[in-house]
Amino acid sequence: MRIQVLVSFAVGAALLSLTGCCYYAPMVTVRQGPGGSGQTPGAVTKPGQSPAGEPLVRVRLGSGSTAFLSSSRGLTLTAGSFHQSVGPNQVVQAKFEGGLTIAAGGKSSSRIADTLAVTSAADGLVRVGDRSYRGRLLLYRSADGDLAVVNVLGLEDYLCGVVPCEIGSIDARTVEAAKAQAVAARSFTVTRLGKRQGLGHDLFDSYLRDQEYQGIERETELCRQAVRATRGEMLEFHGGVCEALYHGNCGGVTANGSQPYLKSVPDTPGHRRGRKAYCSERPSFSWQVSIRKESLEAVATRLSGKKCRVRGCKFDVDRQSHRVKYLDLATDRGSVRLPGSDFRMAMGLKSTGFTMAIRGATVSFTGHGSGHGSGMCQDGAVAMALGGASYQEILHHYYSGVGLNKRY
Repeated sequence: MRIQVLVSFAVGAALLSLTGCCYYAPMVTVRQGPGGSGQTPGAVTKPGQSPAGEPLVRVRLGSGSTAFLSSSRGLTLTAGSFHQSVGPNQVVQAKFEGGLTIAAGGKSSSRIADTLAVTSAADGLVRVGDRSYRGRLLLYRSADGDLAVVNVLGLEDYLCGVVPCEIGSIDARTVEAAKAQAVAARSFTVTRLGKRQGLGHDLFDSYLRDQEYQGIERETELCRQAVRATRGEMLEFHGGVCEALYHGNCGGVTANGSQPYLKSVPDTPGHRRGRKAYCSERPSFSWQVSIRKESLEAVATRLSGKKCRVRGCKFDVDRQSHRVKYLDLATDRGSVRLPGSDFRMAMGLKSTGFTMAIRGATVSFTGHGSGHGSGMCQDGAVAMALGGASYQEILHHYYSGVGLNKRY
């Protein structure tokens, strides 16, 4: 099935085209985050671990300068010597006015100098805006100057909110795909713990940075069952937990990643070429997009740093996955060489698996797949589950040379 769209393109629309992906996290160190201890937050064998060995995860929820908090069972607010109880369904407003201030229950605003911890009574849920979360919250001023709202909870509870967002709609026939997603997301999460030293959180709540996480409203019973059935199971390679990347649709063959277990494989039975791909029945398997040439030239100008008019292009393509590694644009200012991933993001294309044709004032793209292409193809995993594959078989199909181990 092909999708053909004519768009008047605005630079930056790439973020709208990405679905079902997790990404390599930037390794950043800014300032010491909450606590000031310098410890790795949420590390598997250090503080930030439950008695049963399950890691705690710190997830930053969105960004902004103001947050509205509540709970049907009431909240307890704590920061240093500050302590305040808030009644059921009363709204707490937290914002910055020369510092962190909170106002609740008709009382005057209180200025908070330390990190504010927010918990719900009797293990209830904490509501942030229109979403509810398990666990507790930490609020503090982030390094970027916004109000950081961080959800702290156990890894398994976190996965209950991730798996349905990432794998999409499942039923009893495809629950094995949800189990595979749970193991991949659990493994991916563990490799993120402590990697953002000083920021006070481990992951962002968006697939644009890490994994999609939208709290309890997106949870489903089947996905909770999938998480429980695989509790503590992770993918390993040579004794270490795998950065188990995954994506929406590989377009028939996965892409090579930076790790040996993320090598390109055909998404077909037995990895045999020439067979029908598992993900071939999904809309993102193949696609077409047309834009105005002036939009292409605007992107070329921005990425190259010089205003230019595009006359043609050549591609440097990966032989295994057929994805664009680099493209050379012939312009009136000479040749402009661009990484395929940068070009794809700037143009809002579903993947780097594309060809491009310039005809007059129109530029047409024909492509396959959705997402970065490395690791597990989510559409393929669902199709494999429909065909009777177990979650172990799905994982071994997409990740080369890995083992499964129950770590807690």
